Amino acid sequence: MLQGLYSPALPIRRSKGTKNFWKTEELIQFTVGGNLQLVEAPIIEDHLNPSSTPEDPRVSNQLVGGGPRRKWFFLGALVVLTALLQTGAWADGNDEFTPEQREAIQKMIKEMRMEEMRKSGGLTPFPPSSDKPGPEAFTGGGTLLGGRTIYAKPFVKSPKAVLGGYMDFEVTDCNGSAKDCSEGLEFDQVRFIPFIYSNVTDRIQVAAEIEFEHGGTDNNQGDGEVKVEFATFDYLIEDWVNFRAGILLSPLGRFNLLHDSPLNDLTHRPLVSRFIIPSTLSESGLGLYGTFYPTRLSKVDYEVYVVNGFDGETKELFSEADGVSKSKGSQKTDNNQSKSILARVAVSPFLGVEIGGSIHHGKWDDAGDKDLTITAVDWSLQRGPFEIIGESAWAHIEGGDGAPSAAGITGTFDPDGDGPSGPTTAGTPPRNMAGFYVQGNYHFMPAFLKRMAPTHFTDASTFTAVIRYGEADTNTDSSINRSDFKRLTLGGNFRPIEDTVFKIGYTFNDEEAGSTDTEAPSDNPGRNNGWQFSVATYF
Repeated sequence: MLQGLYSPALPIRRSKGTKNFWKTEELIQFTVGGNLQLVEAPIIEDHLNPSSTPEDPRVSNQLVGGGPRRKWFFLGALVVLTALLQTGAWADGNDEFTPEQREAIQKMIKEMRMEEMRKSGGLTPFPPSSDKPGPEAFTGGGTLLGGRTIYAKPFVKSPKAVLGGYMDFEVTDCNGSAKDCSEGLEFDQVRFIPFIYSNVTDRIQVAAEIEFEHGGTDNNQGDGEVKVEFATFDYLIEDWVNFRAGILLSPLGRFNLLHDSPLNDLTHRPLVSRFIIPSTLSESGLGLYGTFYPTRLSKVDYEVYVVNGFDGETKELFSEADGVSKSKGSQKTDNNQSKSILARVAVSPFLGVEIGGSIHHGKWDDAGDKDLTITAVDWSLQRGPFEIIGESAWAHIEGGDGAPSAAGITGTFDPDGDGPSGPTTAGTPPRNMAGFYVQGNYHFMPAFLKRMAPTHFTDASTFTAVIRYGEADTNTDSSINRSDFKRLTLGGNFRPIEDTVFKIGYTFNDEEAGSTDTEAPSDNPGRNNGWQFSVATYF
């Protein structure tokens, strides 16, 4: 015998701005086989008119539990539940509801209560949920609903997306014009990055990142940019194999995957991650990723994709001045219709150690005749408060030379034999490039600071002392390369919580540079030294 009892809780009133909000939380009690079963009905939040009060008969009738409508409503619910019992809806000999039965009960109660409140005028009307298409159903935009058409979207019916992001702000002052530090004191709103994530189903996920750099394209000076950093569609199959497509965050090295400002302990990015592996590198493509667990303490992660690849001719030739950073491929088209292979494998034999290897290989010229191959090795070693991370990368450009020449207009070409049809560009890129960085971190938190200011220095707070050394050589075949960089950075940071960081650092630069473009480069240490301060946080 199934018995049911409705137990209303007292309404809870809270204030938010000029509106009053009312909540009730109710339990439907069922007795099955002599055991008491509690099924929690969903909370209904009613956005009432500011003039509504607890004395409003409509409010008390709906939310406090009085009135004939309330009694008839729950009497009908009990009749339906009794019918379910008689038709074998419950498993024989089972004294508890299954999750599916609980979900069905909750859904039925919610829909009946919402309908009752809607009829009585106590709930703001929205297009009702329906599994059948029709003028009053959510149709994803397939049917016009007058002024309510803006709500006819799947995300209104079943909200799934989550919004987050990060931002960082930098202050720099260098004694010369370095690659990432202008001469003199400058403020820079470097990045404001919204994230959008959604679990469409248990197997379908969407993730995207929109990047606003230096205030965006329409800021006061128009010197910023707006772009989609990545936008991926994932179909989850098993831990060891999953499908991904979209604008991919390229797994070329470690830093490109972990480039977010709040994750890093220094303001500036490593030199190798600016010239040899241009962070942030994103490419259109598709492929697979997954994780294996060979033993209880070890794991192997892999990613392998087919992507458009670099464009070193149509867009901009690889150069000593910029490495490969200005030759990223299009997210829309492929300059040579020859796809590139991108892959990374990372092995963690036990907790605190990870070693990764990655490769990017494909054609870079318009004719699709010349290969670009970038390989990288990265590592992360952690033990207690100590951490050592780093990365090395090498780029080989087929068709390059140790004495490169810049691209420029050299004449006309005649593909049809009908006479000149336009200019052509020519130039020779460097043949080989290389770079690396090694970084050591020490994390600590003085106990006396936690005693002195416990609200600022908590168990979640930490300080980090940092030292990093790195190099980037955009033409390893030449001893007079103007863009042969070496940099030592000393710094530290404070994290009140793990997701927020205050950073300070000083860079010592040693660059091969002449005073003019025609002068032979010479060793010039200290030319662009300077300090940096920045703040960054996830939100």
